[in-house]
Amino acid sequence: MLNEDFFGRIAIVFVMTVMATASAIPLFLYFRQDTSAVSLAIVTQLASTVFLLLQLVMTIARLPPKGTAQGIEPRVTAVAGTFMILLALNLAPALQSEAAQVTALCLVFIGTASSIFCLYWLGRSFSLMATARRLVTTGPYSVVRHPLYICEAVFVLGMVLSHFSMLMVALSAFQFLLQYRRARNEEAILRQTFPEYGDYARRVPMLLPRFLGGAIPSPGGQ
Repeated sequence: MLNEDFFGRIAIVFVMTVMATASAIPLFLYFRQDTSAVSLAIVTQLASTVFLLLQLVMTIARLPPKGTAQGIEPRVTAVAGTFMILLALNLAPALQSEAAQVTALCLVFIGTASSIFCLYWLGRSFSLMATARRLVTTGPYSVVRHPLYICEAVFVLGMVLSHFSMLMVALSAFQFLLQYRRARNEEAILRQTFPEYGDYARRVPMLLPRFLGGAIPSPGGQ
């Protein structure tokens, strides 16, 4: 498990470094122009770069694993769920609508900024794969069990609006299904590794907060 975690960390660090660099280059070129105007697009690009850099840092500094989901399915699901939206963006052209793009940028910014907060709170427990490192139950994780996936869903909705097409809708729907399965895989290994997870899951809804109708499992439920 330690060898797998080590090589997985190397792979993720490489991918995140490439993505963070690609995200930072347009910012570097923009600010080299010595312009005082800062648009929503630039702020959103900056937030995306910070999110990628934070993932990179948390991957390097993450805690050793205490348990990891076995089999190929959790690994394929985690990778596909993470990068499916990138495939979708390359297959669907952006809409030529200023109103749609502004609304999409707002959703992307909200999703990215809130993801940064959740990832910061998750800290060294962050994993791309379904791995148990430390049980986090405070902050946003006291509202729902998977706040990071909810924030990422807002980001994806912004991307769907920006590149709206039936193909984009279909791929994003598939991505949501992958992320749901990924969350279930994570819960299984967390439940197996941390005896207190069952009580946490009975107290905190999975995805929707209680004020939005999120259901609390009955005693003994999964």
